[in-house]
Amino acid sequence: MRGKGAIAVAAAAVLGLAACGGPTEEEQRSELEWDADAQQYVIEEEIASGEVPLKVWFEEDYLAEAAIAAFKEEFKDEYPDIQVEYELVAKNDAVEKMSLAGEAGNGADVYMSFYDQVARAIDDGTAAPLGEYTGVLQERMSEAYTSVVSVEDQMHAVPVTTESLALIYNTTLLEELTGSTEPAATWEEIKDLAAAYNDPGANRWTMRMSTAEIYRAYPILSSLGWHVYPDGSVDDPGFDDPALTAALDYYGGLREIYNVPSADSTWETIEEAFAKGETPYVITGPWSFSLFDTGAAENGFEYGVTTLPGVEGGEPAGSFAGMHVAVVSGYSEYPAAARVFANFLASDAGAAAVYAATGQIPALNADLLTGVEGIEDDPHVAGIVAQSANAELIPQVPQYFWETGNTMVIDVWDELSDAAAAQEKAVTTYNELHGI
Repeated sequence: MRGKGAIAVAAAAVLGLAACGGPTEEEQRSELEWDADAQQYVIEEEIASGEVPLKVWFEEDYLAEAAIAAFKEEFKDEYPDIQVEYELVAKNDAVEKMSLAGEAGNGADVYMSFYDQVARAIDDGTAAPLGEYTGVLQERMSEAYTSVVSVEDQMHAVPVTTESLALIYNTTLLEELTGSTEPAATWEEIKDLAAAYNDPGANRWTMRMSTAEIYRAYPILSSLGWHVYPDGSVDDPGFDDPALTAALDYYGGLREIYNVPSADSTWETIEEAFAKGETPYVITGPWSFSLFDTGAAENGFEYGVTTLPGVEGGEPAGSFAGMHVAVVSGYSEYPAAARVFANFLASDAGAAAVYAATGQIPALNADLLTGVEGIEDDPHVAGIVAQSANAELIPQVPQYFWETGNTMVIDVWDELSDAAAAQEKAVTTYNELHGI
């Protein structure tokens, strides 16, 4: 352990979280030791000695094992006896599970979740403020990432990875069809190629994409000027915006290039078909890279990643950004160790471990991102990063937004109603659910 002369004791009133359902400030430790030279908290003796393991929740074995191994390697000189145990818990379930397990005393010290669940975790008392690490992290990543997990001047989660949809294209097939490996920049260009390449009888399509989700439809709708939650208020998702009517009309018209019912636009018909080398374009995210890498090697093609196509004369296509975060439980009995581990996932060594294990893009500033081993040589990361510049992080999106939005775009795509009627239905449904 570092010498006490280098340690500043931080009075951590901000680290005691009093929230609905969570522990009170008095029930948490009121002071943590901050090592100003090392820019980290001093880990509690029970954890440092290995007497008690730090408990963490991850969704995937391979990420948990890689992150823990890298953490122990990073701190092998300072804390050679430290032990970390993990349990597999889906990120989507972690906040709800922690609200029960934390109070019962058998929750994790740190868990992985999604950025848009942090507000709920704060209310539940299961997302503790990060204290001194707030300033450290704000220097390593953009305000867009840090602000959506902050309350006033305190971050309550560590942004770990970010992701966005992008346009993924088969460069080998495109060159055969068009004489060029350059991808389309607009939907109009994709329509032109589809007129020659599409063969519905053979289930051959120029573009494949999910048409049952507003998450996937949003880039098209935003290119035509519709932007969700225009005032940043959960009261108004913007479903009554006149721009949305025209955008939905255009969206429905794209069925001419991918004439498949929304219920049939599944993983197998989109990503797996692209991996076979039969589709010029697909819209998906970096989670599909592993499948595409395998497919490209087996089927003899190369692929590229670029920004999403826009509508000719419209705005750049926006997308919903995703962000995975590490959260320190407000119930942790070892708040210093928990913060050290969570912060580590956004350090140089932690980011490298996460990227090597998952291929997911660390939520770091561009200058730090290029220093992560392997990223600079990855030809596909640049396309995701470029699209992320047009992506939107929207805090506190209620589940009923997705349900209402999904129904709206399905109604239009499947011609169950016209755009105006689908939009009116969405306004009514959202307001009813929001009022419950």
